[in-house]
Amino acid sequence: MIKTIAVVLCAAAPMIAGEGGMSLGERAYLLEQLQSSKKEMLASIEGLTAAQWKFKPAPTAWSAEECAEHIILAEDYIFKGAQQVLQSPAVARPDASTADTDHKIVAMIKDRSRKATAPEAIVPSGKFATPADAAREFTARRDKTIEYAKTTNDELRVHVGPGPIGPMDSYQLLLLLAAHSSRHTAQILEVKANPDYPKAAPALP
Repeated sequence: MIKTIAVVLCAAAPMIAGEGGMSLGERAYLLEQLQSSKKEMLASIEGLTAAQWKFKPAPTAWSAEECAEHIILAEDYIFKGAQQVLQSPAVARPDASTADTDHKIVAMIKDRSRKATAPEAIVPSGKFATPADAAREFTARRDKTIEYAKTTNDELRVHVGPGPIGPMDSYQLLLLLAAHSSRHTAQILEVKANPDYPKAAPALP
């Protein structure tokens, strides 16, 4: 998948702005993460009934509805954070701005054994009444992120700010965005695997 994206980008992507910009391989990896996590999230909520959408495994646990809303709200929240970091003074490319660290960040964020508390701004509050509403909004927001990743010449690798697991460059914050949606898509799948999860209504004859 990454090699395929890289071939397309050779012909279609703009030239890298400078040493702080994404390499072709870095752009391809980011796009693969954004696109695959988009597909997984949409598949996880497709066709859910109203009861399935609202089902909570426990009083304090999130439903599929709440997980999906959190993913949607986090899209712009994290993207804006990455853009704010770009406004900070450029630095020499950090030693941690490497493919190895990038992959470790993605794996760490996806790891559901590591718990975290959501910032108040992205705590779900019932904004999306149906899975279809959530799917439309998520698609619109994610497609903007993907378009940015395809076309930007911003020097994402030489602007660094605080992240949930320590200092991160702007590129790594975009990887965090994709991994975050994968993390909470996995949470939706955990909800669906609960033994009390409502069964789908039988199909009409």
